[in-house]
Amino acid sequence: MLLRHHSKEVMFTRHLLNEHAAAGKSSTNGFHALERRNSTGLTDTVTWDTHSLFIQGQRVFILSAEIHPWRLPGNPDLWADIFQKVKSNGFNTVSFYVNWAVHFPTPSTNGGQGDFEPGTYRDIQRFIDEGKKAGLWMIARPGPYINAETTGGGFPGWVGNIAGSLRNNNPNYTQAWTPYMTAITKIIARNQITNGGPIILVQAENEFSASASNSPYMQAIIDLYRANGVVVPITHNDQHSGQAGNFSPDLPGTHVDIYCGDSYPQGANSWAQVQAIYYSAHKAVAPNNPLCLAEFGGGFLLGWGAVSTRSGTGYEKYSNDLTDASFVLRVSAQTATILSKCLLSIMKYRILTFSDNTCAVLFGGTNWGQTLEPTVYSSYDYGGGINENRVATPKMNEMRLQGLFLRVSRDLLGSNLLANGTNYTTSTLIHTAELKNTVTGGGFYVIRHNASTSTALTTTQLTVGTSLGTILVPKAGSLTLNGRESKIIVTDYVFGKSATRILYSTADIDKTDYIILYAPAGQTGETAFRFTNQPSIIFPSPAFPNITSTFANGTFTLSYTLSGSQFIPITGNGNSLVIVLMDKATANKWHAPVIPASGTFGNFFSVGTNETVLVGGPYILRTASIAGNTLSLTGDLNGTTTLEFVAPTTVTSLNWNGKAVGVAKTSHGSFTASLTGTSPFTLPTLGNWKVLGSLPEVDPTFDDSSFVTASLTTTNYTNLPPLAGNHVLYSQQYGFYGGNLIFRGHFTASGQETAIITTVQYGFAGGYSAWLNGVFLGSSQGNSTVSMTTDTWTIPTNTLHVGSDNVFVVVQANGGKEPRGIRGFTIVGGNTTFSSWKLQGNQGGAANTPDTFRGYLNEGGLYAERIGAHLPGFPDSSWPSGTPLSGGGVSGAGINFYRTTFDLKLPQGVDVPIRLSITPSAVTSNFRVQVYINGWQVGKYINNIGPQTVFVLPASILRRQSSNTLALSLWSLDRTGASIAGLQLISDDAFSTSLNIVDYVSPDYTEQQHLRPAAQVVQPM
Repeated sequence: MLLRHHSKEVMFTRHLLNEHAAAGKSSTNGFHALERRNSTGLTDTVTWDTHSLFIQGQRVFILSAEIHPWRLPGNPDLWADIFQKVKSNGFNTVSFYVNWAVHFPTPSTNGGQGDFEPGTYRDIQRFIDEGKKAGLWMIARPGPYINAETTGGGFPGWVGNIAGSLRNNNPNYTQAWTPYMTAITKIIARNQITNGGPIILVQAENEFSASASNSPYMQAIIDLYRANGVVVPITHNDQHSGQAGNFSPDLPGTHVDIYCGDSYPQGANSWAQVQAIYYSAHKAVAPNNPLCLAEFGGGFLLGWGAVSTRSGTGYEKYSNDLTDASFVLRVSAQTATILSKCLLSIMKYRILTFSDNTCAVLFGGTNWGQTLEPTVYSSYDYGGGINENRVATPKMNEMRLQGLFLRVSRDLLGSNLLANGTNYTTSTLIHTAELKNTVTGGGFYVIRHNASTSTALTTTQLTVGTSLGTILVPKAGSLTLNGRESKIIVTDYVFGKSATRILYSTADIDKTDYIILYAPAGQTGETAFRFTNQPSIIFPSPAFPNITSTFANGTFTLSYTLSGSQFIPITGNGNSLVIVLMDKATANKWHAPVIPASGTFGNFFSVGTNETVLVGGPYILRTASIAGNTLSLTGDLNGTTTLEFVAPTTVTSLNWNGKAVGVAKTSHGSFTASLTGTSPFTLPTLGNWKVLGSLPEVDPTFDDSSFVTASLTTTNYTNLPPLAGNHVLYSQQYGFYGGNLIFRGHFTASGQETAIITTVQYGFAGGYSAWLNGVFLGSSQGNSTVSMTTDTWTIPTNTLHVGSDNVFVVVQANGGKEPRGIRGFTIVGGNTTFSSWKLQGNQGGAANTPDTFRGYLNEGGLYAERIGAHLPGFPDSSWPSGTPLSGGGVSGAGINFYRTTFDLKLPQGVDVPIRLSITPSAVTSNFRVQVYINGWQVGKYINNIGPQTVFVLPASILRRQSSNTLALSLWSLDRTGASIAGLQLISDDAFSTSLNIVDYVSPDYTEQQHLRPAAQVVQPM
């Protein structure tokens, strides 16, 4: 086989596997095709043409879910849970960023090799292994820049301190990224499909637009990939307006192998965006590539604000907006086959990855600690298909149905967009895209409302082209589109071992050896089959009063109304066909898990196996296997469930989660079993709080000799020069890259000083409080659009210590990303200047943090954090009792720290996703809370900004069988003090599960005690 590099194509004849293969067996389908095929020139394991990707010679629709390893902190065992849910719900690929900051907290981390410690959330090899075990291909996106709404876009804080600009060929920047990219690229290379791993594509940089001055940087990344053994195709996501073709292999200059678009179709112009950008622009700049969307939104980004809603995570808004479950199919039919996504769907996009940026992830997870960037808050739920607490949402039902359709509809991958518009239907309110496979004749008509925001109920008929000519369908009745619903109408659709042909169908299709036709309950459908002989069954029939049929000229036409499920056997044409009619709600409960074969990729559909079974009922179906006459299934239930399965005739018994279950055979040949879910679980109440004052630094006598002296007078942040003062007070320049900061400025007063002016850059929704000699001066804070304020603090009478040292204290909330700190400072009156500044962030900074396990991004500079009071095992017996709730809290401006413990005692086989719910206080109360569970900071609550009020306590951190430590910092920015109106543990549900969740014990206080300051009892404020 001769393959050429990049866009230099060679035509060759290749025997194709049956592209209509049902989930049973492959066949040749009796045709050969002359194809243009591209490769990297280094491997023919992954190739591509203008239609799709080929893996080991087979066309594959890449339907990818974006998942970020670090956003499920703690126990890496839980990655398997997410991957199994992704695979169970129709996806075949996972796209993932790697976060440079997580692995290289300092330039010299692990001698320049980085921290990829096995058994931790940094274990990228484990992440890849779990993806392969689940039977998922992978797309690696290591950056160096990733955006991902994470601090610094994935750049470690120290990168901002280097001289010169970033993301170009500045030698200092090159020296910074080369060790990281070398380390991660070696991991990627050894996990490529060519080495038995699941990685099929690698992205270079991220959302990067080229120019003559910075394209050498992109070329350097590409060259490093190849030098370190990456042989699979290299991609790039072009976020440039209109998809400008940056680094396209079909345009001059530096180029990747496969060019991908990066944009999100939301709002009033989403259909125009789909057609103009995703299709037309891509074809203009990358005509020899399959249409690839590297990022595509099925949810959307939410930022700080919306305090008026103050409920849940804020992402609950997506239950009724343009990205609800019905959104998933609506962006169809422009010919893409690589989709990375979070939720949505397409029809002709060949590589769809639902990924992230301003993007959409399938599982967003949690912005724990200081990993968030300023525009987002602690939840990164994103309104995705799997919520922040690992629960599969209704969107996943839609994705599963479409994923199963795309998995077996090989004709779609070789089809072309013929035309689109409103002229196909009898209603001008309906838009149609017509796709045809010119080799097989298979057709796909994707219909939806012409207006992307329409929620109307519209009926219509559709003109389709078939092998028997043009037909207006349905012949009886009409097609119904209810709101944001969309439908795929197929023509000349071939399936099954005997290559049964559907002339047309007005219901959505799924198939194995059976064919499933579904639509919302009460809607009508019409499907025409091409048969040689009259089928054995005639309608109407007493058993199927909702069905009528006709047979004429070899066409068997069924007309039906959808309700529940009906299995209709069709015999008499040399094949055994069962037509299954389901309403949408019933179809949402059915799965088609693969039966793994032997070999390296035995659990990957198509490349490794085509064997599958049909299973209805479970909330999640994780795995399926057959041994002898027994079907073994593993999965989760969200209540008592009737399970129904269709399997080979040899199967007569069932094991569910390792236990034999009695089955009963139905009249239509399937088997049913009754499965019992778990009982409701009662969560413990929270009480017995201990409290410690956590702002001793405001006391003028506080010893700050251990703090860092902020003595620098110059900065490499040339675009953000200091505005006033003789010292640079950016925390990054002193090794503190996130979390709360404490500044102590010293000056000798003459008595003429009247005010202090400060400009503090804290990031969106940031803020700060100021004290002079222990006297509270006031607080200032931003909002969702303000990241820096300049304030004048009038010095109260009798506050100055004339002729001696005065201490001005600023406590700052740090929004991450850009340099944070005091950008300008001036003392008004007396011609006085600050003699020195002391600065404290997290204990030890990034270079010497005591907690190398959780990492420097987990903690900030609060006193309680520095002494380790947030960690399990911290000795708090000498602390007084106190509550953060009404009757307690902070009496004035300041910070208190609270600790309590609780036990769950969850039995094995039960999964209870848990959150902490904070009842908002009056919106006029200006306070902030940080939430810590077992030492991990998992939430930031801002009472008067919002929107988040519930915080996931990740199962990867919670201890099921031993005591959990919950801690809160409560910072009142008002002199009137603050308290929390209510706190309770809540759950998303209780599931019986095959998932084996064990306690994952992160290092506690005892293991870090010798690295932290001695704790002192400080009176609560």
